[in-house]
This record gives sequence, C-alpha cells and structure tokens, in this order.
Amino acid sequence: MSAILFVGDAISATGWRLAGVQTRVPDPGQEAEWLTRLCAPPTQLVLLTAAVAQTLPAPLQQRLFALASPLVLVVPDVQERVAMPDLADGVRRQLGVGS
Repeated sequence: MSAILFVGDAISATGWRLAGVQTRVPDPGQEAEWLTRLCAPPTQLVLLTAAVAQTLPAPLQQRLFALASPLVLVVPDVQERVAMPDLADGVRRQLGVGS
C-alpha cells in the first residue's frame, strides 16, 4: 500500500489516482470498517472526503483525528456535496471562546 491513501467517492478518487495516490471507494455504510482497517502502517497520510468523514461515528472521528500516524485529513470532494468543517469555529469551541 502507498504511504498516502485517499478514501472517498469514485470521481474524486479518479483525480487522486492520476496523481499517484492509492484510493479506496467504500460502499455506503462501510466507511468506518474500511478506515479502521486501512489506518495502519505503512500508510502515513489518509485523506478523507468531507462526505466520508460525516458518516463516521463521533468516537471514531475523534480517535482518527487524534492519531499522530497516520495523519488523517479531511478534503473536499470534486463535486463539493458536503461542506468542509469550519476549522476556526472548531478551535473556538475547543478553547471556549465566543465567536
């Protein structure tokens, strides 16, 4: 397996594959199972579309995003069907600072 792995929809995966990235397109409802299995060495970076990230249970999201290795990042899909998380808002909430 490649050091970089993309998990998302088929159209976005095509672009990542052309860039030389290993891709996976899980069936709906299988995203959590796939990610639990795929986030293992030698993978160093896992890229998830916002749509895939949204399907994951909160405890799994927290565990994946807390990993030092592999680094797990959320990226937009080509069709931008699901909005990206607002990072600034998330940081403010974590710090308890009003917006």
